[in-house]
Amino acid sequence: MKNHEETAQWLEEQMQRAEKVLQRLGAVPQDFNQRNREVLGQRVTYLLGSTYCRVDSAEFDGKPYILLSAIEEAKFAGIGLMEDIEAVPADAPDKTIERKFRAALEQPTA
Repeated sequence: MKNHEETAQWLEEQMQRAEKVLQRLGAVPQDFNQRNREVLGQRVTYLLGSTYCRVDSAEFDGKPYILLSAIEEAKFAGIGLMEDIEAVPADAPDKTIERKFRAALEQPTA
């Protein structure tokens, strides 16, 4: 069984993997929201088309999930305020994450 530190490291790796999926979809990291990233631990915000998005994590029924949050208004994205639009099990393969992210962000399939 993993201890808390090992679990946190594993979850961080899964979120980084999900961010790479966003980048493969064409999302570009944005250089704003630094204060909330530092104070609240928010992750980097990406811009994909006209949608700002960010990954995070949550636990449902004791199982870790990767959350995809998004919003179209730059003023809200700039302060880190987004809506959760998809949850994918953290251990899901990249193809599943990509499929779910594409559907949630209304991106065409490859």
